[in-house]
Amino acid sequence: EGGVQAKEEGYRARAAFKLLQLDARLELLRDRGLRVVDLCAAPGGWSQVVAEAGCACVAVDVKEMAPIPGVRRIAGDVTSRE
Repeated sequence: EGGVQAKEEGYRARAAFKLLQLDARLELLRDRGLRVVDLCAAPGGWSQVVAEAGCACVAVDVKEMAPIPGVRRIAGDVTSRE
């Protein structure tokens, strides 16, 4: 299963592979000055890939998420006006 493979390769979620595939094809993360906001980020697979690519990342989610070096976490609801 993809979740097991993700864990074996050091990723938090199998969704990380999708971003890696997209980046390989479209070079989305080639600009190290890129700033990314990862909405509904938990458990942090995409944030992890973004940070490993050397881009700035802010991860937002109502769920708690373990820290990722280079990622700023915001605990909150993106649909709330507060």
